[in-house]
Amino acid sequence: MLNFLSKIFKINSIQVVGIYQETDSERYTLLTFKKEKNQLKLIENKSFISKKTFLENIDLKLPIVLAIDGKGVLNKNIDSTSDIDLAWQKNIDFNTIYHTSYTLKNNTFISFCRKNIADEWLSLFESKKAQIIDVYIGSFLSVLLADNLSSPVVYSGDLALVLEQNEIVNFSKPEAIPSANYTIGEHSVSNFVLPLYGIGLNYFVQNDSISKSEFNNNSIDEVVYRKAFSTFGLIMLVGFLITLLASYLTIQYYSEKNAALNIQNVYSNKAYQQIVTLEKQKKDKEKIIKDSGFLSDKFLSFYSYEIIKSIPNSISLNELNTAPLQKVVKHNEKVEITPGTIWVKGVTVNEDEFNNWLRSLKSFHWIAKFELESLKKDKKNNTQFSLKIRIK
Repeated sequence: MLNFLSKIFKINSIQVVGIYQETDSERYTLLTFKKEKNQLKLIENKSFISKKTFLENIDLKLPIVLAIDGKGVLNKNIDSTSDIDLAWQKNIDFNTIYHTSYTLKNNTFISFCRKNIADEWLSLFESKKAQIIDVYIGSFLSVLLADNLSSPVVYSGDLALVLEQNEIVNFSKPEAIPSANYTIGEHSVSNFVLPLYGIGLNYFVQNDSISKSEFNNNSIDEVVYRKAFSTFGLIMLVGFLITLLASYLTIQYYSEKNAALNIQNVYSNKAYQQIVTLEKQKKDKEKIIKDSGFLSDKFLSFYSYEIIKSIPNSISLNELNTAPLQKVVKHNEKVEITPGTIWVKGVTVNEDEFNNWLRSLKSFHWIAKFELESLKKDKKNNTQFSLKIRIK
């Protein structure tokens, strides 16, 4: 069941919480990542020196990847061709430490610390009801961003990583803690944030060269179950509200229908039919008045005057028709007009002035739009035009 839900409700947003411990102080960094399709976005980047402020800013709704570095964290390059290094590696009791390793062909760069160092922080987050889903140690994972850095030496946390062809070949620990900034995409990150960025990248895109201590807890299961519960709960709530709304609208609809039927029963059928007829006549008359344009805040003559006033001397009008008939009216036929429309027909001897006049029409706020229906030359080489103007 859990495997099935994990495929549907994937973890697409995480917080990488970085804790760098010094002798007499601590640095706290909080990065929030969101994966959208094949792109990893950095949503939030915050740094703190106060533990209280740091804990207050953690979003307990998001799963947390814990990253520990600094005091108590040891870093080593294990050369697989060295018998001393191999003997040292065999003597490590991995049950007593947390570690994160980056392995190349002949070298393994490992960062590790005693379990009690990480367990103290895990207990603190557990008391805050935070969901820790993984633990990383050290700062070697900045190497995952080497393609974007283009530098032979990259400062990562308190280490200086020596790179060749974007792969780490050695490292050193400067006497003074370095301070450097790097550009990743649209973001500028410090050397203490850089390894956290690499950790976030590795969480979503697992790199075969990286191995680490297994972190066994139920947090990931809880995240998946919580997302499934929230989604199903939201679907059920929305479904219930839609059903409730549909029920309410149905009741209102039939209540109105019932009220209308009761009114019809109160009045005699004849009186009711007369009222219906009068209402129809009223609506028809209101429509005629509205279509005629008489309900406009300006008289139709205003629009005609404005158009005539704007016409240059090179244009002569043959016809200006406000609210024109839709067709020729025959005997006993209903008169149908085109409301909100003005037809302008005429002749121009200067096409430049004609074009300028068309542009000037755009300045009239009462014109919704105009369309040039026809434009042709007559025998005298004058330009005849027909223009349809729509009034707002």
